[in-house]
Amino acid sequence: MNITELPNDIFLLIVANLSPEDIILSRRVCKQFNAAFTESELSRHVLLQHYPRVRELRNVDDNNVIWSNVLSRVASRYHYLKAGTPRGIERFALGKSLVVPEWSRFYPVAPWQRHLQFEEKVAPFHYPDTLWTYDEGILVFPSTELQQYAIYDLNAGTLSQIDIESEKKTVRRIRLIEKVLVVEWCEPEAYHQLNENETVHRHFATAYDVRQDDEGRWNAIFRNEWKIHFLGMPLNSRDRFFSSHTSTHYALYLWQPNRSAWGEDEPIEGLAIWDISSPSYYRPSEDPTGKTKPADDLEGARVLRRFSFADLAFYKIRQRSGPVLRGLKLDENHIYIIQEDHRWVVGQQASSTLPRLHRVKSTGIPFFSSPFWEDQCGADGDVNLSFCERASDMRSPNFAPCWRHEEFPYLTITEAVDANAGVIFSARHCFMLETISINIKPKIRMIGPGYEVSLRDDIWQQLLGKGKLCGDERWLIGENTNDEVVILHFDRAAKAMQQC
Repeated sequence: MNITELPNDIFLLIVANLSPEDIILSRRVCKQFNAAFTESELSRHVLLQHYPRVRELRNVDDNNVIWSNVLSRVASRYHYLKAGTPRGIERFALGKSLVVPEWSRFYPVAPWQRHLQFEEKVAPFHYPDTLWTYDEGILVFPSTELQQYAIYDLNAGTLSQIDIESEKKTVRRIRLIEKVLVVEWCEPEAYHQLNENETVHRHFATAYDVRQDDEGRWNAIFRNEWKIHFLGMPLNSRDRFFSSHTSTHYALYLWQPNRSAWGEDEPIEGLAIWDISSPSYYRPSEDPTGKTKPADDLEGARVLRRFSFADLAFYKIRQRSGPVLRGLKLDENHIYIIQEDHRWVVGQQASSTLPRLHRVKSTGIPFFSSPFWEDQCGADGDVNLSFCERASDMRSPNFAPCWRHEEFPYLTITEAVDANAGVIFSARHCFMLETISINIKPKIRMIGPGYEVSLRDDIWQQLLGKGKLCGDERWLIGENTNDEVVILHFDRAAKAMQQC
């Protein structure tokens, strides 16, 4: 008997035992099967049963959806995800140099001089910044092909040039969050002679609103600009700053070696929070003396709060000569200081009091009041290797990032989290075991609803040259060791990508 002729309730009971792949393959049997297995309500029901958190169910207007097509696309995407094999790969060469060409000058902020060492095996604990940034389907990077900074819309597959006036800048860092692009940069020419051996460059941050025009092209529209250091910083591997931003606020932590002639050793530290929500035409980079700034100009970026040495000590976030700062996070009313230390950390800036194994801590501070809180956890372990009792999906900045030491001694290098879809790409490394067996390799794991897979072994070198992953259920982005940003597509193929 043809099962499509059965009563609908019985037919649905049978279909409930089929996988999405079986349902799509059944469409090819005959015309009756095709009509039955492409029926709209059936396709939607299968989506809800097998993929309840996919973006198509969250973001699509039910009245205009062909659910059979949606099921085909989603089932194909998760087929590649579960197999741990991308559908295709795109690579874009990054234009970056210290001097020329002028449009791509880049002098990254140096990471801390700390690394992991166990017996004779050494592994990174900090990675340098990337000269690309990603948020919500939009990738910004300096394109060697276009000889210009560009915005790539991954969903549409379109590449648009943007003007951030990079020919006037030496870029230190770029970051895209909530459709606001912040470029931290300095002037190529030195501004002041600091001492006999060093000169300083004036440093600024410029915010751009990333918007799409009526023709679908993305643009970076100047919002405002502000000075991030009162005098300037040398371009070297010792002076460092860490930052974060939202669409309305910007925070910066500064760490500089003490150059006092009086022999003081403690580094100079500072922390400040800006309100960057108001647009302003005024550019401090074009006004070195500050004389042309309108006296009644209340718009543009403005400092909300500065933290003194005493404040940093009070909040237990002063780093001194043994820094453990991992990074900063912001929400609408708070700044979070993420700190991390590890038993196997060595190097010039390793702390003198190392934890038993691995410790991470988040300190939350309101913008305008003194109370603060700390959340700390550590991979201390017990006889059952129960290193942390936290749920693995606690990834809010007010919680210590416990995922860093899940399954210790594996160390999570970086993650790309699509919280709405319930998909986590997690790159983990266990260099300790590599001293025992040459067969232990770094792995990138994809954790999804009800399953966990590993991507192909060769993905490691293609994505983690800089220890950074971004993406969602449709794609995964990283950088290889050849200065290329690499995109693994699990969804439909983009025009320019290499098919796997």
